Order: sequence, then C-alpha cells, then structure tokens
Amino acid sequence: MIKNEEMQNVCHGMIATDRVSTMLVCFHGKKEGDLYGEILNSYIDRPVWFSGVGDLILKLDEICDWIGTPHPSTEPRFLTKKMSEEYAYRNKRTNTIPVKAKIQLQDSKTLSSRAILAKETLIIKIEHRQNASMQGRVIGKLTSKEYVGFRSALELMRMIKEVAVRTERCGNGMKSSV
Repeated sequence: MIKNEEMQNVCHGMIATDRVSTMLVCFHGKKEGDLYGEILNSYIDRPVWFSGVGDLILKLDEICDWIGTPHPSTEPRFLTKKMSEEYAYRNKRTNTIPVKAKIQLQDSKTLSSRAILAKETLIIKIEHRQNASMQGRVIGKLTSKEYVGFRSALELMRMIKEVAVRTERCGNGMKSSV
C-alpha cells in the first residue's frame, strides 16, 4: 500500500492548478498477464477502469476527448467509411466515460482515498495529441520521481508494459509506489 500522507500530497498537487489533462493511473494488479486498474482525474465524477495496456491508452484518449483538452490535431481514421460510422455510433451509444462537468468533481481527499488502495501509481500528463497519437510526461516512484517524456502512445505503452515486466521480477505481488 502507498503511504497515505504522500498520496494525499500527490492528489492535492493534481487539483491545485489547472491540470485537466493530468491523470492518476492506479494499477491494482495483473490478470492473465495484463495490468488492470483505474484512471483518476478530478474533472470526472468516477474512476475509469481499464484492463490491459491497450485499453488504458484508448481510455486516456477518450478522457481527453471528453474533457476537451488537449485537442487532437487529426480525426481518427478507419479502414472503411462504414467502420468510421459504426465507431462514431458505438461511442455515442456506449460511452463509458462519465458525464462531463465544467467544474472539479472530486477533491484531493476523494482521489487519494482511492489511490492509496493501488499497488503502483503513475501520473500521466498528456500535453499534446498530434499525429494521431499523444505526447506528454510520466512521473512516479517507478521513474525515481523524475519526469520522463513520451512522444507517442506506442512509446507510452512500452513504458507501462515495463511495469508488468518489473512486477514479474519482483515476485507474485506488485510493489507499492507513488
């Protein structure tokens, strides 16, 4: 488990300034070799759960669409026009991202109360969404509390995949960190 006071400080920092596109990713474990957990943000009313690194990346992108920042420089492409239309229809009908609000919906205590249950956490700051991808920075105990930049969603996926590899080397459980 993560130290309560340390996590409260991290969560307070997330809401102290305009950090709309800053996500706290809480890893709760691994199932069938894939990491699972939740994404926390003070501008959404509940956690967004993910299962697997690919699902995490897609949900980060959906959250950015939902909160409206950073705005993508391109629209997603599909193999056919019909696939594009089906994707648009499906996302309107079955959107799993919570209802949007223009104000902060969660305070630092609410965020930290969920985050302290995580076995690993990373703060992901999405700064740009250019060239049909995302760019930003990651920070946490796994990065020695230093920001590490990523230039694409693929690069971010590789970084996060190393969390799973690292946990396998550490034994059957995930180590606690911020």
